[in-house]
Amino acid sequence: MSFLLAFIRLFRIPNLIMVFLTMYIPYWLVLRPAILEAGGIPMLTERLFNLIAIATVLTTFGGYVLNDWYDREMDAINKPRRVFWGKYLPANLGLIFYALIVTASHGLAFIINQELQPRNHWPLWVYPMVSFLLFLYAWQMKCSVIIGNLLVSFLCAIVPIIVLLPEERALWLSSFVKPDLIQKAVALVWLYAVFAFVFNFLREQIKDLEDFPGDSACGCSTLPVVKGVVFARKPVVFTGLLASGLIGVLLMFWTQTQAPDYQIVAGCLFLLIPTLIATIRLFWSKSSRDFKVASLMVKIVMFFGIILLLRSWPENPMELINQARDFAQKTF
Repeated sequence: MSFLLAFIRLFRIPNLIMVFLTMYIPYWLVLRPAILEAGGIPMLTERLFNLIAIATVLTTFGGYVLNDWYDREMDAINKPRRVFWGKYLPANLGLIFYALIVTASHGLAFIINQELQPRNHWPLWVYPMVSFLLFLYAWQMKCSVIIGNLLVSFLCAIVPIIVLLPEERALWLSSFVKPDLIQKAVALVWLYAVFAFVFNFLREQIKDLEDFPGDSACGCSTLPVVKGVVFARKPVVFTGLLASGLIGVLLMFWTQTQAPDYQIVAGCLFLLIPTLIATIRLFWSKSSRDFKVASLMVKIVMFFGIILLLRSWPENPMELINQARDFAQKTF
């Protein structure tokens, strides 16, 4: 049972689901409807979107596996239950598993490139680039001051932007028919990217505070290790205030553009308040429990943000449920 639980934790299923939703919702509920309404023809079929989503999820999963492999000594101190490589299976198998995942994601990237035939061949360089940066993060950048946090946050922000790449021409042509509609759709995708960057950056900084004991014991030069926990709390609190300001501006925008009342109320309850709670707990933190509470609040904001950033949902909720069910059946 312990092996099974550790193996399941290796996949970080909630995180992978969020990666998928960060692509699925902006594309199928924002970008594609805007292109169709403007009389354009989307490049992506359901099959091609499936391939892109799976390649992105696999690339992310490969990063998790490699990160766990490099962090096995630190996790033995910080998160003993999460240790998998070297405890349940030989550590060398972790690298083989990682290689298989990366090979599969790059193979899908080749198929995507063959079917889309984009002029800039973006699948052939985006996925290898992301894989390389994830390797660089796990190998060196994770144990650096701020730079590693910025890198992984940047990679998280790329996820929603990927759906813009195959539709570049369709968006350009559609913009001549309904420029305002296309501009709003593209802006919302970029809002998802900014949201992902800011809150992943906050979460990564909190993780550095949580992991201080293991990082310090293993010589990992994160900001809390180099400057101390008390000093490291200051930039984290600043990021929390920045995130709170972002949510505040978003709520003001919703109010001024006559957004539904439920969206504004939900934004206050599930976005603004948890962000403020996380920031306050970080400011007054006295124990590791405060960091855990702050981390939980940020995870709540990240999950509900994926849903609430969308300005409008289908009038018939069953339409969305049926679409998701059909997507799952065709994919799996």
